[in-house]
Parts: sequence; C-alpha cells; structure tokens
Amino acid sequence: MTDSQPTVSIAADNRARVPFALIAVLLLISSIAIVGVLGSRDTPEVETEQAVAIDRAESVAVSELRRSVLRATEAAASAPVTSTDGASPTVEAAFDDDEPVFDQYLKLLVYREVAESFATTPQQVGHDTAAGVTIDRIDWNDSDDLAAAIDRISLERPDTGVLTVEVADVELIGNESDGEPITERRDLTVSVATPLYQLKDRTDEFQRQLNTGFFETDEYDGLGRYTAARLFPYTWGKAYYDRLSSGQPAFDNLTPNDHTEVMVNDAIFGLQERTFGTTDPYKDRAMLQPTLCMAGDLTSNAGDIETEDFVANDSALANETDLCNTDLLDQDGALPDPPTVQEIALTMLEDNVETDVEVQAHPFADLGYMQMAAGMDMAQIESKFNDSLMKHGGFTDSYLDSYFSDKLNNQGIADRVGNFRGENDGTLSDFEDTFSRDYPRNSEIQGVINDIYQIDTKTRESGPVRYNQLPDPSPAEDWAQNPGNWTGPFNVTRYANPSQANSDVSVNILEEHNSASFDNRGFAEIDIEYQNSIGVSADWEHEDRNQSPHTHWNWKDNITYSASYTITGDLVSDDIDIEREGRGIESPFRSDSWNEEYGSVSNFEGAKTRAVKETFDLDATTVRSQERELERELESSSASIITKSDFESEIPYSADPNVDISPRNEEELYEWALSELNHTHYEVITRAEPHRTDIWNMVEQPSPLEKTESNVRDLERGLVYQNASEPYANTADLLRAEVRKQYFENTYDNIEKVSGWHDTTLGESSAILNDLLGGLLDTSNDLLGGPVDFVDRTMDPETRPEDTQGSLEESPLIEDVNYQIEGSPTYLSLETVNRTEVPAVRPDSGEMLSIDEINETKHAPMGTGYLDGIGHPGFPLMPWPSLFYLQLDAYYLEVQGEYARFEVRSTDGDPTGATGLTYVRQDTEATVDTPTWAAQDELAVGSVEPISFENELVIPIIVPSPQLLTKGTPGVGDTWRYKASNSPQKNCSTAWNEVGAGFENSSSCISSGNLPVNN
Repeated sequence: MTDSQPTVSIAADNRARVPFALIAVLLLISSIAIVGVLGSRDTPEVETEQAVAIDRAESVAVSELRRSVLRATEAAASAPVTSTDGASPTVEAAFDDDEPVFDQYLKLLVYREVAESFATTPQQVGHDTAAGVTIDRIDWNDSDDLAAAIDRISLERPDTGVLTVEVADVELIGNESDGEPITERRDLTVSVATPLYQLKDRTDEFQRQLNTGFFETDEYDGLGRYTAARLFPYTWGKAYYDRLSSGQPAFDNLTPNDHTEVMVNDAIFGLQERTFGTTDPYKDRAMLQPTLCMAGDLTSNAGDIETEDFVANDSALANETDLCNTDLLDQDGALPDPPTVQEIALTMLEDNVETDVEVQAHPFADLGYMQMAAGMDMAQIESKFNDSLMKHGGFTDSYLDSYFSDKLNNQGIADRVGNFRGENDGTLSDFEDTFSRDYPRNSEIQGVINDIYQIDTKTRESGPVRYNQLPDPSPAEDWAQNPGNWTGPFNVTRYANPSQANSDVSVNILEEHNSASFDNRGFAEIDIEYQNSIGVSADWEHEDRNQSPHTHWNWKDNITYSASYTITGDLVSDDIDIEREGRGIESPFRSDSWNEEYGSVSNFEGAKTRAVKETFDLDATTVRSQERELERELESSSASIITKSDFESEIPYSADPNVDISPRNEEELYEWALSELNHTHYEVITRAEPHRTDIWNMVEQPSPLEKTESNVRDLERGLVYQNASEPYANTADLLRAEVRKQYFENTYDNIEKVSGWHDTTLGESSAILNDLLGGLLDTSNDLLGGPVDFVDRTMDPETRPEDTQGSLEESPLIEDVNYQIEGSPTYLSLETVNRTEVPAVRPDSGEMLSIDEINETKHAPMGTGYLDGIGHPGFPLMPWPSLFYLQLDAYYLEVQGEYARFEVRSTDGDPTGATGLTYVRQDTEATVDTPTWAAQDELAVGSVEPISFENELVIPIIVPSPQLLTKGTPGVGDTWRYKASNSPQKNCSTAWNEVGAGFENSSSCISSGNLPVNN
C-alpha cells in the first residue's frame, strides 16, 4: 500500500503566500519612472484655442444661417416676386431664365441676410482668441457678382414644410491677439421648418384654377367649370319654368349681372375650399346680402310671390328694395331666416312638378335614320314621315305641325339666326360644324355596303419543287483522248434553252356544295408545271500552254419544276353587328333572282376567278385565259428560270391579294336599302312606346331619357330580321338586316349620349345649386339654406371661426400648423371700390396713397360680358332641324377679376397668435435692402403680380321640349326684349378691358373676342 501525497491549502501554506506589500512597492517605483520619462519629453504644440475658435465659428455660423433663412422666408412671403418686370438691368442680367424667379429672389434674400448677420458675429474664445465668420462681399450693382451669389445658395425641399439651404464657401476665422489669424472655408447647410413653399404652391394653384377655362379641361376643374356648374341648373330652373308654365315668360333675362356676380363668387369660394381646404372667414358675411337679393328677384318674378311671403311684414326688409339695399349687418335684432333656394325652385315649378311628360323615341330614331341615310334636310324628313305619322293615333296634327314647324311666331328673330343650310355666315354655321364633327353626315348605308361586299383573301403556297438534277460539267474522260492533260473545269455557267421551255397551268375553281359558311371558303387551286432544257458550259486548260483552252457544253432535257397554290377567303367583314357565321348565307357565289324590289342580286359571283386574277396579277378574267396568260408569262421568262428559286420568283404571286367586289348596281342597292330602312323607321316611331315620367324627373339623375331605350329594344329583333331568311338568301338580304341593326345601334347611341350629357349637366355643381334645384345635387355646401348664425358672430375683424382654418400637411419639424386665407375684397363685385371700402386698394403703380388722395383711386374687382351664342329661339341639340325635342341654348360668359390683396397666413396653433408666416400677393414692385456697406440702399428685383384671372365659359341649356315652343328668354346679362319695339335687340354685352386698379371701360362686345363661337 502506497501512502498518498500530502496536500496543503495555499492559504495555509507559508511557502505559497504572495508578498503583496512588495508588489505595491514595485508598482510605485515603476510609475515614478514612467512619469519621469514622460516629463522629460517636449510639450506638443496643439493650438487648442484656435481649433475651438474654428468649431465655435461654425456653430455660430449655422445658428446665424438658420435665423437668416427664416428672416429671408418672411421677407419673400411678404413680397413674393413673380416676375422680373420692373427689375433693374443688373438683376435681369443676373437671373437665369431656366430657374424660377422666386427661387433666385429667395436666394438673394438669404445671401443678403447672411452677409449682414455674419458681419456681426465674432465671439471670444479663451483669453486671447476670437472666432468669426464671413462671406464674400459682393458688388450689388454688378450682375456677375449677383449671379455668383445666387449660385452659392442651394435650395432643397426634402420634406413637407422643410426648406434645406446650403451656403457654399463660408470663411470661418480664428484670431489671436498676438498672432496670425487662421481661416478655413466650409459649406454650411441648415434645414428650417417653414410653410413658405406650401403657401406659395397653393396660392399658385389657386391662381391656375381661377384661369382654367371651360374649354381647357374635361374634368370638374377650374373656375370655368365651377361657375358653369352653378349657372347650369340656375339657368335651367328659370328656362324650365318659362317653358312649362303658362302665360308670358316670367324672366326677361336668364343671366342678369347681379345674379352672375353671386354665382361667380360662390364658385371662387368653392375653389378656395378645394385648393386651401378653407375659405375666407368673411365669406358668409359677404355672400348674405347679394344672395338674399337674388332670392328676392327670383321669387318676385316666379309664381306671383312677394317678399312679404317669406319676410315678416313688420321687418325692415319687408320689400324687395330694402332687401337689396339695406346694410344687413347693421340691422337691429335678429334677422329672419332667409328662404332656401329649394323653396324658391319648388314655388317656380309647383304647377309643373307633377306634369306628365312623354319621352318619345322618335327624335333619337330620326337622328339614327339620318345618320344612315346622310344629307337629309328638314323638308325631306317631313315628306318621308309626316303623312305616315299622322295616320297613327299616337301623334296629333298639332303635335306634328309644331314638331316639324318652321313657322314660328317670332319668325323674324329666327331668321336673323341664319338659314341652317343656305347661309354660310349665319350664326348657326359654326355650331353646325361643331356638331357635324360628332355626328358626321356621311352615308352609313354606304359604309355597310362596303362591309358586306368585302372579301379577305389568303393564298397558301406548296412548293416549288424541282424533279431533276441540274446538269453538271462533263469530265475530261467523256470528251478528251488524253484526259490527264486537261485541268478544269473553270467558268462553269448554266443556261436555259428558251426554245424548249414549256409550262402547264391548271386553275381549278372549287365548288362547295351545301355550305353556308362565311369564313374559310375555298376559292381555287392552281397547279403550275414547267419544263425546259438546261445546259452547262465549262472551260478546260491543257497542260501545254501553247494549246488553246477548250469549252465543253453539256445539255440536259426535261428539267421539271412545279408549285401549287390554294386560295381561300372570308366573306363579309366580321365587323358587322348582325348574326353572321351562326346564320350563314346561301349560295354566295351565284347570282340570285330575288323576289324583292331590288331584283337580281349578284352576290359574290365571279369572286373566285377574280381572286385568281388578283393573286397572280393577271389581266384575264376567265379560267382558261388565266391559265394561258400565266403559262405565257412563265415561258417568256424561261431564260431566267434555271434554279428552283428562279422559278418561284417568276411566278407573280401575292399571299393576301386585295379583291374588289361590288354589287350589281350600287346606287340602286342604296336606294333599296334606304327604302327598307324607311319602313323600319316608320315601325319604330309608330310602335315604340314612349317613356312616361313627370317633369321633375327631367331635372334629376339618372336621366329619364335613357328609359326610352328599353322600349326601342323591344322592337329590335323582330324588325332587324324581318323578312330575312336563315341562312341569308343573298348579300342584299344580309345588307338589309345590317342596315337595320346599325340604325338601332345609332338610336341607342343617341339616347345614351343625350342621357349622358343630361346627367353631366345636372351632376356638376355645389353650394347654391343644391338649394336651387331642391336637393337635386349632391353637395353639403348650402349657400342660401341653413341658419344665418354667422350674423350674430363677433364683428371683431380679428375673429376667425375655427371652421375657417385649413391645416397644412404635417411637417417633420413642426406640428399643428394651421392657415387661413383672406382676400381683399372678400367678395368680388361688378362695381368699383375705393380705399375707404377696401383698405387694400392701391393705385395702378402699386404705390401708397396720401391721406388726401385716399379715395381718388378705384379698383374694379370683377367684370363680366355675355354673348348669346346661338340666338333665339335656340338650336336643336343634334345637328338636324327636326330634333327640337331637346333644344340647346348656349350663353357665353367672360369673367375677369383681380384681388387688391390676397394673403395666406400660417399660424402655430392659434391663428390670432403673433407667430406664423403671411404670404401676400398684391400689385407692387419688390426691392431688396442691400447691406449697409453697399453703394446703393436697395435693389429693384421685380414685381409681385396680384391674384387675377380672365376666364371664358359656356352655359348650355338643354330644354326638354316635346314641342317647338316659341317662348323663352334671350339670356344675356344686358336685358333685351325681343317683343318690345322700343328696346334695341342685342345678343351680347361688354366687360371691362382691364380690371383692378388700372381698369378700362370697353365699348366692344365680347363676341368680337376669341370665343369658341367665333372660331
């Protein structure tokens, strides 16, 4: 047994104990030695204070740059330069045409602010060192210096409400009192939160919207469409009232100036809402009185209603004069609620709202018929249909007389409009051109004839094939005594023997018995065989150079080539709408002695041999002569036919030839098809049930006109295939059905188009229109209806209702930014205003006025001019005089306007707070205050244009008139009475030549301008 090794704990073993006290002594000695070594080195020359000075200078510069940029944006917003008009030549030369004027203007402002700010920013760093920053001073009267300054400033908009500005080559300076200054140049960049560009972009968009005319957009966009959307139903309501009520017209004028003024302003407020998300806070106050006055005008003219019917007798507004002339905001006590335009419209239409109207199909069918027939005038229509229609109980003599009448009670005025066909310079001539582009009067029957007599021909080739090998040069063994002495062959050439050529062409016209198909019909099979002798010549050289070369010929007979062709075709265009392949056609390649007025029908007779003719470009028209002609062509080309490709190239073959087919007598066929269409049209207009509705539905969506279509469709199949065989007996049988089908399709298209126009005209509207047509239009902006609670709001000009604040899109650097807009004047009137009424009014130069001259300058906020583009009594909606079922009047309106001042104000939260940014557009010249060391005090940089607009729009009125009624209103802004002998007849009025402070009177009608009616 072995004893185990004894173990002892280190902690208990004196031999393993660490002398920690000794270690501590060693560490102390070592550290002393290290310090000694380090202490013996030279002190490093680190310019600590200067480095700190440079960094401090950059920090100060960035801070000053941020403040400078904010000051520059405030200055730019207060006078946002829109053009260089009025700028000094130096600025004009410095500005780059490819960069927006405003951006360059803002850069100059930033440079000016930076230059001033950096000049006053030195800071002390330590005992003897100061930090500073500077930017190159420029000559503000030198265009190159200005351009360089602009180039040194970069602007970026990385996010909404954020403007990033970079200033290039800024000099940072560190100065020691007893040493040389150190400098360093750096590019400095800051990002600031500012709504400047948001305000600018929306203001620019507002101006663009104001100048977007009716004809410049297809969308509900711009002042032209917004104003038209308000005036459409307003004028429609008045026109419907006059059309459908008994007695004399209630309204002498569909578009009086003061009512147009209300509508245009409401449209402008609508554009403010669309563009900014809010409107001028004074909108309700400004719109109240003119709107009430308009309500009084309407009710006093319609339904024998007086103002007392909706205003208490003891009120100060108990008569219409007081209503229009009283300052409503100064009235004591609470005002009565105004009537809604819905109440006015219902009163206007109360005697007619339940009136039944029959929407007949025949006006749309008439147009469909005339589109098919082409060129038919009113007299032709009467001769075709009047007699037959009067035999039907659905139409009375008086209805027909009025529907087709051209003898109006006011014929004298109708004559002034211009003869529809006889005068090229009549008022209607331009409109005829416009409508005819949408409804061309070329014969659609002719188009159907072209579609029926159409063949799509295809040719498939098999081959060519060569049945024998071409001859090769004979070897020397075949003709030389000592073939080894000859070398060759050289110059091997093949020849055809023209005298031996022989071709054989077989044309087989295919017969397809009992096939009624239109497509993939077999026309012909063509087999071509060609034989000839082909020779080959070759040169051989003898090894004895003194002996002449030898040429040897080798001929081979009966070299044979062949090719086959199959011609097929599809009959009748597949664009036709009637049943085609499923129904088929009987014996299309033979003429048919038909028991119809048209008589013999040639169908596609001769089409197969004609297809052969066109495929091979032949002159012959019979099979045998075609064979001979093709054979002769090949034999005459025999000298060129050696190889298989030569043979193929000499065959004049087309893969898809154009085969023309025409009827036996196209003019006679047209007359027969038209006669057949006459019968169909008569059946439609006498058998189609009218759609019955009440007149109120005529001004609601969807349009009741489209309901007529189902009544016509009930007749379609029976009439389209009336007397048609199955399969079709011949091409005339097919043609008749397709003409009928196209006639129905045209009729449906006309119904749908008129219904669509009707819906569109009714569907685009807001504000005043909603009440005018009794809730017809889908809009929440109830201009006249609703309480007048805004009258009781505080009169404090600084008061801003919360609902007039529009929120800007959130910026990552700032939150809860709201903004509001304010125009001066709030309401653009047709009357001029002065500085007492609108403090923002300035003279044309944009300068401020002295106290003594304060009312010497006037400002024209808005101008309107009118043109009755069609004339009384109106124009049929379609380009055919018979279609007065829907009558069109078109009134053109020219609108001009200019704000004296328009501002958009952003605020941090409360709009009444002192912080925020105000963007102002008013007519003024802009200058930049130059730095104190500059040679001049200021620099003219351009001008600020006011928010102004010129717009032209059309107000079409489509009157649902089952009869051609003679009464109606002229509808231009300046009233004229066509029945008053002592009143001049005018169909246009004037507007200002210019609006704003520099307004000018105009003595010419707007009809002499650039309106579409004159184009």
